Amino acid sequence: MIMPIPTFPLRREDRKAKSQTLALLSFILLLAFLLHQSIRIRQRNDLHIDMTTLKNKVETASSAPCPQIFLRQSDPLPPPIDGTLRLVFLGDTHGRHDEIPLPLPDGDILFHLGDASDGGNISEMRSLVQWMKRNSFHRERVVIDGNQDRDLTLLGLGGQLKQDFMAEYEGVATVLRNEVVEVADGKMAVVGVTWDACQSENFTEAKDSVRTWSESTAKEEKKVDLVLSHMTPYVKGGGRGWHGSKRLSHFVKHINPTLHSFGHIHDARGVRAFNSDITMLNCASTWSNPVVVDYCPHRKRALMIHCPIPDDSVKDHLRSSKGLKECLAAEGEVL
Repeated sequence: MIMPIPTFPLRREDRKAKSQTLALLSFILLLAFLLHQSIRIRQRNDLHIDMTTLKNKVETASSAPCPQIFLRQSDPLPPPIDGTLRLVFLGDTHGRHDEIPLPLPDGDILFHLGDASDGGNISEMRSLVQWMKRNSFHRERVVIDGNQDRDLTLLGLGGQLKQDFMAEYEGVATVLRNEVVEVADGKMAVVGVTWDACQSENFTEAKDSVRTWSESTAKEEKKVDLVLSHMTPYVKGGGRGWHGSKRLSHFVKHINPTLHSFGHIHDARGVRAFNSDITMLNCASTWSNPVVVDYCPHRKRALMIHCPIPDDSVKDHLRSSKGLKECLAAEGEVL
């Protein structure tokens, strides 16, 4: 037989203590719930602020009168801006492409603006082509020639070129010879000018190519986005290294692209502007980092330019670049 467990009624004091304990536990649980909800709300607000800040930075870059420019060696490469094509520029590597920092910036199109070799050494051209195949994972590659990309010995004797150095790019990159090519599934039109045209200052063939291309459809007016040349244009007041070919400058103004990219003068690397419509880039990347541009094909303008130059050259650069000082990114700023 199981004996029942005796129960004893709680005294008044015990009932009061139990009631107080339950009330205290309820209050603690309520505080914990409110604290949890407060943390969740704060996290949502922080996420909203972060996304709003990022969105505002992108919208600011999209609506700014000029691209955001990064010139300092310490400026990190910003992430790609949505809706843009990332363009990566090399030039004047002169057989020293192995000294370019790797990995190359990822992007849509890789450009080389001439002087892959040094002193007409075709083995350096072949080495660059193999280097591109190993290190460039861009969707497209476009190249032009420079004054060193030829048999200089024979040329110096007044003879004809006995071999075409640029043929080494076959199957690896598109070589432009005074012609227009549409890249990125037709989103961007690029004109490439040869060194012979620059040296003779005869741009007739390139002009004819642009005219034929622009008249190829009557549906809408077509605009060239980018002109490539190895030679530097003439820029009044552009500073040391920017007093190049006046006829090249006239040709570029006639075409009226958004961007003109070139090299040749190594220590003049940087950014200038003809006017509010044309941005010019000296992309000489002689054993240095490539120049990177985020280009919006819909707005037909660059939104970001990353073109690191020696820190002691930044002030001189801005002094020679009218209207670009306000576009220089703050130190450490990233879009």
